[in-house]
Amino acid sequence: MKPTMWNRFVAATRGEVSADTLEAYRRASAGVYDALEHAETHRTSAREQGKNAWTLAPSTKAEILCAWNAFVLQTLGDHILDADYQGHPGSVGFVPPVTSDQILRFYTQVEGWLNRARQAHHNPGYVLDVEVPAELPPWSEVEPCPNAHLYGMIAAMRAVRDHTEAALTFLDEAPPQGAEQERSRDQIRQLHASTMTKARYADEMMGGNPSRDVHERVEGHVKASIEGLYLLGQLLAMPELSDRAMRPAPAGGGATPALKRLPLPNERGFDMWCLTDDKAAEKFRDDSKARRALKTLWSLDPDPRRTLDIQAEIDAAFKRGDLGYAQDGHSQKLGHFFCAPWGSVYIVKRPVTLGGRRLRVMEEFVFNVTCEGVNLGVPFEREIMTGNFSPTTRFEYGDPDEQPDH
Repeated sequence: MKPTMWNRFVAATRGEVSADTLEAYRRASAGVYDALEHAETHRTSAREQGKNAWTLAPSTKAEILCAWNAFVLQTLGDHILDADYQGHPGSVGFVPPVTSDQILRFYTQVEGWLNRARQAHHNPGYVLDVEVPAELPPWSEVEPCPNAHLYGMIAAMRAVRDHTEAALTFLDEAPPQGAEQERSRDQIRQLHASTMTKARYADEMMGGNPSRDVHERVEGHVKASIEGLYLLGQLLAMPELSDRAMRPAPAGGGATPALKRLPLPNERGFDMWCLTDDKAAEKFRDDSKARRALKTLWSLDPDPRRTLDIQAEIDAAFKRGDLGYAQDGHSQKLGHFFCAPWGSVYIVKRPVTLGGRRLRVMEEFVFNVTCEGVNLGVPFEREIMTGNFSPTTRFEYGDPDEQPDH
């Protein structure tokens, strides 16, 4: 649906942003439903062959799991977008910034899961390169969420809930073999019971126009049920994951591996390009403005040891395989951040904590270190910044005398 001039006017008065990017993601959804259909075909075939959920081929399990994750994320994005349009028909084609951010958190992970499902479909020897079960992307940091979010989440919850039934039937029709499989089945049934209870409670509490108190209570249950359904579908695809998913994490933790200590700016061996993506460093080494920008950045950093320690954490996580380079839609390296020091854009493959921030599987991030605007009173920034990254021609040196606009 193409926005009218009136839609644009209303959107401008409401501070809304274009949904063009969201609509592009929605148009790409056909592959998600094809992958979901393939998953159901695998279960039907397995049933005819006398197999159960545990004895499917590993690549088939991976395909079903990835298809499920893509489906849930696509469904969430679609329903929240539809709910916003229905709630605000005067600004169709535009959404509030918080709505755009939330939907993009879901949509931007769809392609990654769908790509993996397709690879698994065509390669009997396929092995997943990310840790599962994965968590749902984080919810937007706004409490309570807009009404449209709530209506969209409830619609998505109902749609996703309905699609778990076939998988549950397959789990129960082909009985487990041995005590280990029985334990997995019981854990999955436990999760199913808990999730359905939350979903039913949210359904029954929800009215046409809930009060703020009811809204907040329903919101908590809806989010918990969607998170449970996301996990449930993954365990139904790979029942052997149930122990890892359902058992509480042990108290305390093991020793943290020693990190490589990167030299400080005033020490021998210091590399001022250590925060910069390798390809970007090759590109900018002969750029006198880029070299000057990095020297300025390091001279203004109030705690370079902290900056270097976080980079060392990132380097170690990448070496362990907890991280990879984020890719574009053509499976090519996405590249680097647009602003000095032009750090790599990473994707999380196993849950990891960097700079004190816990990151989930499939989240993308950059280590954003900038002195832009410092001479104007803007604080020096040093953060693990997650987001929805895409290729750009934009480029900045991060001038400390200029007010940042990002």
